[in-house]
Amino acid sequence: MLFLIARLVVIQVADSKSLTAYESSFQLKHITLPATRGEIVDANGQILAANVPRDQVVAAPRYITHPMREARLLARYLPFSAKTLDSVLSNHSWYAVLANSVSPAVAHKISRLGLVGISTIPATGRLYPNGRLASQVLGFVGSNNQGLAGIESQDNQILSGKPGHWTVRVDPAGNPILPWQKAYVPPKAGDTVELTIDSNIEAAAQKWLEWGVKRAQATNGTVIVMNVHTGAIVALANWPNFNPNNPANATSLQETNYAVQDPFPPGSIFKPITLAAALSLGLFTPNSLFYTNGYKIVDGVRINDWNPVGWGWITLTKALEVSSDQVFMDVALKLGASALYHYINLFQLNHPSNVGLPGDSNPLWIPESRVNNVDLATTGFGQGFATTAMQIITAVNAIANDGTLVQPHIVKAILSPSGQVIKKTPVTVESRPISINVAKEIQHMMTLEATSGTGVPAQVPGYIIAGKTGTAQKIVNGKTSSNEFVASYLGYAPMPNPRFIMVVSVNFNHPVGKLFYGDQVSAPVWKRVAEYIFKYWGIKPYAGPDNGSKPGKVP
Repeated sequence: MLFLIARLVVIQVADSKSLTAYESSFQLKHITLPATRGEIVDANGQILAANVPRDQVVAAPRYITHPMREARLLARYLPFSAKTLDSVLSNHSWYAVLANSVSPAVAHKISRLGLVGISTIPATGRLYPNGRLASQVLGFVGSNNQGLAGIESQDNQILSGKPGHWTVRVDPAGNPILPWQKAYVPPKAGDTVELTIDSNIEAAAQKWLEWGVKRAQATNGTVIVMNVHTGAIVALANWPNFNPNNPANATSLQETNYAVQDPFPPGSIFKPITLAAALSLGLFTPNSLFYTNGYKIVDGVRINDWNPVGWGWITLTKALEVSSDQVFMDVALKLGASALYHYINLFQLNHPSNVGLPGDSNPLWIPESRVNNVDLATTGFGQGFATTAMQIITAVNAIANDGTLVQPHIVKAILSPSGQVIKKTPVTVESRPISINVAKEIQHMMTLEATSGTGVPAQVPGYIIAGKTGTAQKIVNGKTSSNEFVASYLGYAPMPNPRFIMVVSVNFNHPVGKLFYGDQVSAPVWKRVAEYIFKYWGIKPYAGPDNGSKPGKVP
């Protein structure tokens, strides 16, 4: 009796809490309540990613007596063959998901079949109403409604919200018993991500990029349009792209966001950075003279200019205008590795762009301590290293922005489900790599390049632009390729007070046509997108038909 009394005291007093909790674990059932995913909208509030009613189709194969018969019926409505469905329905498991997301109409048709062991469960799905528009920017979600790519992945925590839960009392068979509700925490809907992208400009960029890539029989390309003064990304288009409503059909080439994920040798669109270093240090002026003969011997290595005969004596301004590689070799060698790399770092070309997209790549540079004169000479005209399109447009934008480098960003704000601003992305000044005077000098030189130099194909009649063409040999397996190229055009407009800067880069793996230079391929794309922006933003022309190329026309 003493033992039993002692044991009873232990059970009722000492073990009371643990036994009560143990008992509750058998009596309580926790039901997770999923949260509604937040929307993605563009800078004008247009919906780019939204939620729509969907249904799951599930099965209890253990209760299905004629799996092939049911499989044939279901195959009429699901994107799977009867053979595939039969393999799932024949495995005698307790539970299987046949389809994660079908329309309510399809779910209703399946329910009307009255198949034993087949059920539909209400859920939500993701809809991208504009199809392929900005697909690599938006990304897509997986079967569990979690972001797997693009903004859907980068800002998944913001978009996901917080799931709720419902705790109920149940009997051993799982049936609710009174008092059945123990706790209820409602789900919290995800917040809305508002992008800086303007869908209209995005559509124009996508349209003309596709035209340019196909016209040149190229492999792929990218276009970035950025607000000069704020760093906001107005458009980011890639081709080829994909439909995020059907991500399973996309190839890796279609899913890649080349603007941030694919470093490439920028070629001559890097020359303004070399120029900025030389002018800032006072080593040269825009009128400094150079002799060109089409090549330069550096430590016994002959490095050819794109023009094999050169231009004779030309100024530094003319060298940028005609894109002389030889002159920019001279400039880089005069600068030295230490000074050039110092300005590369000032222009923030030593780290990812931090624009706010997944897969943001590091640039590829030869370590400064290992740079020899040949490396230095080729770096001067944009070869022998690699940056992403986002990194190089951000760097050159500092020149367009009078020497101030701003952080690029693609998220404008975070909004509550009711539309209230929770957080707004500020304009962030990263550095001031050059003075206003140097920036103005380079702006003028780049204006001449676009007006009467290699950038003439990018001209838009009635507007003055500043820009730079670029054609670079790609780096393949650590070596400069002789038959793989990147053709680019980087420009800003309208001058002298630019509002946007745009880079167009088109990638060639073994060109099959005659068009693979920046002025032939990318400049025409730049022109057509710029024409749209001028009209869309209501920017009035103020130069004559000659685009300010004659004296007295430049304001």
